Amino acid sequence: MFYSLVLASSSPRRAQLLQSAGIPFTLAPSPFEEPLPDASDNRHPFRFARHLAQGKALACDWDKLPSLPGEPLILAADTIVCHDFQILGKPRDTDEAQAMLQRLCGQTHHVITAVCLLRKKDAQLDWQLEAESTLVRFHERDADWIARYVASGEPMDKSGAYGAQGKGSFLLSHIRGDFSNVVGLPLGLLGRMFDEWKINYQNWWDNEKK
Repeated sequence: MFYSLVLASSSPRRAQLLQSAGIPFTLAPSPFEEPLPDASDNRHPFRFARHLAQGKALACDWDKLPSLPGEPLILAADTIVCHDFQILGKPRDTDEAQAMLQRLCGQTHHVITAVCLLRKKDAQLDWQLEAESTLVRFHERDADWIARYVASGEPMDKSGAYGAQGKGSFLLSHIRGDFSNVVGLPLGLLGRMFDEWKINYQNWWDNEKK
């Protein structure tokens, strides 16, 4: 079976990770509306992340997908930051971004990314749903440093209010786990999910050369 990967995300970081790994894809952002976490979700961050990733995948309209050379394989993901049993989403304003970063500086937190692969098999929807966690520790940074970082605009569309691949990299002290997971798409996990369905993604590398 030949698949065409469809990235159901508007995240430029996930697109960049796939491109860097030599994985061609078609962009079709999901219309799924992300709910805010509640107290129960804070106790179950993996479950919450999986719920969001699966919701994004299932919200895709198969009839509106672009014409593809193979069978569509939808990829959706969601990344959350969790510190001290509280999920930190995308900041609503600069004050919340500064508060998140002040909370995380000098501390260790978890970055959890859930990944959902969705396909049609025998006219039925078939999916895989997995999640990866990475431990991240921040340097201590003072209020002025944090304010200038927030003023750069980088934190405003990112869970936990930082971008590990950009200016936020100066926050990072230690990482234990997959760095690509912190950026927004754990490529090692994605490769294992491809293997589970016997999808030979190396064929996509060969097609890139043609």
